Amino acid sequence: MLLLDKKVTEELYDILILGGGVAGLAAAITAGQLGLQILVLEKTVFGGTVAVLESVTEYPGIDQIDGWELTQTMARQAESAGCQLLDSITVNNVQKREDNTFVITGSDGNCFRARAVIVTTGGQPRLLGLNDETRFARHGIHTCAQCAGPQYKDKEVVIAGNGTWAVKAAFHLLNLGCKVTFVTGDTEMSGNAVHIDSLLNRKHFKFMPGCHVEKLYGEEYLEEIDVVKLTSGIRKRLKVAAIFVYRGIVPDMKIAAAQQDAKGFFLVDENFMTSLPGVFATGRVVYAELPIQVLVGDGSRTALSAAAWLQTNS
Repeated sequence: MLLLDKKVTEELYDILILGGGVAGLAAAITAGQLGLQILVLEKTVFGGTVAVLESVTEYPGIDQIDGWELTQTMARQAESAGCQLLDSITVNNVQKREDNTFVITGSDGNCFRARAVIVTTGGQPRLLGLNDETRFARHGIHTCAQCAGPQYKDKEVVIAGNGTWAVKAAFHLLNLGCKVTFVTGDTEMSGNAVHIDSLLNRKHFKFMPGCHVEKLYGEEYLEEIDVVKLTSGIRKRLKVAAIFVYRGIVPDMKIAAAQQDAKGFFLVDENFMTSLPGVFATGRVVYAELPIQVLVGDGSRTALSAAAWLQTNS
């Protein structure tokens, strides 16, 4: 069990923020600046998926910044605003008590108390769902190009999926000298149009729309894959060193028993409140694909909504 100061576990916080990605950090900064007592719990590293990006170019007012510098600056700003930040803590559930406060239980047995909760935990990557996928995990199948990409420098790799994060991954791998094939069941790439146009003009980039990865081959490491055209069923065998999967996420919905949509994301109202009064949600537990600036904006708006709710429910 992770031993924490009793002041942390016995304190009744105004808002407890679950998840320290950019949405959670933005919420913390805003709420802290309002003078509220805030605790942010993060299971891994503050900054989340943005922290590993080598370059962020779409953030307003900043031409270019690496993801680590951006997110760690946000973490310091949250602390300067009076927030407490704790990492390496996985939250199991959120329960409402008879006195209308919440108890948040961590996997290590620690419990925390708050008057309101903001959930911004994201989720787990949505994988391909193929036989042998588990066997090739980290042996040719990865979900983070920034993390695993350097070991495939100058090799043939595939991105399976679509969206802003997939496009960022393609640029990162190309900059490592990889030859990148982008496989998606969609007819076109989604994300920043300027970035997509630039990507399509890169020498070692190949786009395969309307296709999906159907089978994996290899001994200890991934060696080949079958890619199938959805409309015709035509199959093509590709020699690859790795697949980087970017098919969105499976949101972590076990934390709070709030209403979900058909895809398993939290349903929220215009104030980002879930079906559980006092429990708010933002970021990628609400939407699968959002650019960084929207994650930040939504996080800040959620904090304002939670603060307003506390004023009328105190």
